[in-house]
Amino acid sequence: MGIRHGHTRDLLLVRGGTVVTGQASLCVDVLCGGVGEILAVGPDLEVPSGCAVVDAGGLLVLPGGVDPRTGIGADEAGFARTVEALAGGTTTILDVMRPDGGDLVAAWRDWRHAARGAHTDVGLHMDLPGYDASVSRAMEELVTCHGVNSFVLSMMRGREDRDILQLACHAAGLGALSLIEAQNAQAIACLRDELEQAGISGSEACPLYAPPPVEAEATARAIMLAGLRGAPVQVGPVSTTQSVAALAGARLCGQRVEGHVLAAHLVIDEAVYDPEGDAGHECYITIPPFRDMAHRRALWGALVSGNVGMVASSFSPGGRDGLDVGLAERMRVVWQHGVRSGVLTVEEFVAVTAEAPARAFNIYPRKGAIMPGADADLVLWDPEAEERCPPDADSLYAGIMLGGRAVQVVRGGMTVWKNGDVQPGGGYGAYVPRPAFRSTLSTHMRQASRLSLRDGNI
Repeated sequence: MGIRHGHTRDLLLVRGGTVVTGQASLCVDVLCGGVGEILAVGPDLEVPSGCAVVDAGGLLVLPGGVDPRTGIGADEAGFARTVEALAGGTTTILDVMRPDGGDLVAAWRDWRHAARGAHTDVGLHMDLPGYDASVSRAMEELVTCHGVNSFVLSMMRGREDRDILQLACHAAGLGALSLIEAQNAQAIACLRDELEQAGISGSEACPLYAPPPVEAEATARAIMLAGLRGAPVQVGPVSTTQSVAALAGARLCGQRVEGHVLAAHLVIDEAVYDPEGDAGHECYITIPPFRDMAHRRALWGALVSGNVGMVASSFSPGGRDGLDVGLAERMRVVWQHGVRSGVLTVEEFVAVTAEAPARAFNIYPRKGAIMPGADADLVLWDPEAEERCPPDADSLYAGIMLGGRAVQVVRGGMTVWKNGDVQPGGGYGAYVPRPAFRSTLSTHMRQASRLSLRDGNI
């Protein structure tokens, strides 16, 4: 199962709640202990001697949320804010590190040092520069020695098609997954320059220089490039109907491709860019920008169908590589506007907020599951809680309704959040090394992806 939390934990029994996984909801108890794992799951478990008992009556017991994408990097102050993730029911984050230079292993060490102050467990996606021999060697070391099994290839940051082909192929050969940020960087730069010359800038310009076709073209191109090399990929964040359609078409043809969506794109629309209104705050200037209702409906439909498998926060301190908020709101947005509205079942909620990310990045069932041997990451969830973010709040989610509430959060068998506050003695999270995918699985995926392109279906 990889590195745990380092020392033996006191026994903890969670009883009386409804345990919800991605497959079923059951009235069972959960016993935690050992070095932070689940020891037993079952009805009416006996209380061992010296065991603390938590009454979860009237609450749901969920696996700790897994946020598949944040952009904190080597920022100690940013990791200190991961207490917000605990408040929202998230116990594991997978963060993106963008190296300043070309030494990827040194960048991993810098990130690892900063991440020691995280309140959640942490894993890493490493952003890649162009392909050369040194990058190839560093990728292999990161996969084999440091538990990194995913690499970011950013079209938005200028990765050319040749680089993506080479990097995705090499990553697949190592048993690693490629995450492609699909945006047409050249088109965006050209449109932005033209708008600035016309005196249009800021939030008003954002949806104009990154319109839906720019993302749709890049998404289709990313899927095609990955298919040429037979490389399994994760594409996103996606925000348009056309991007969702491209993912669905590729999956119908057998290509191993998944997508992720940001929680904010599920509930915020393009009205925030209204130049005649009171909007225009810098927090709305993001790529992809917020879209209209038709695109939002497509994103929800993609979650239901599984063509988009997971919801991320894209939290980044100061918004420099994502959004400045979202750690606390991610799961509450999906609950309120997915489960309470009848779009998702409670099991599907667990799938898109915890289980699917854990599966996608090869840490299931250590994460995203409630079963013996899994990490004892549990969220006692009040399904009836509901509140609206103050409309005058200086926040991306101002005025948005949030649902559900993390009453108590257990990470690694210890209560780290309870009744609205971080708990003393909880310590910090653990690094989660993610094993490479099996070489036989990688070979199978690559062959299937090539076959999916044989008839020009994608």
